[in-house]
Amino acid sequence: MTGQEPILSDGVIIEFIDGKDVPVQHKDFGERAVVMRDAKNPEGPILYFTEAEWDAFIAGVKDGEFDDLLEDPTEAL
Repeated sequence: MTGQEPILSDGVIIEFIDGKDVPVQHKDFGERAVVMRDAKNPEGPILYFTEAEWDAFIAGVKDGEFDDLLEDPTEAL
């Protein structure tokens, strides 16, 4: 994952960095970390995820775990 260009998706910037470059000290990030930030405010808050946390999040999205957070398209009409 390291060395990959940042990804811009729905107003979110996602980057894959070396775990040793993470300034957060409260957990071990291992070799790699995932960084997420708001594209409209890139200097604002930053979220850091371990590879395991990121993989769990992606698996949850694929399994529909967050589908209840989507707007009902019939309500928008």
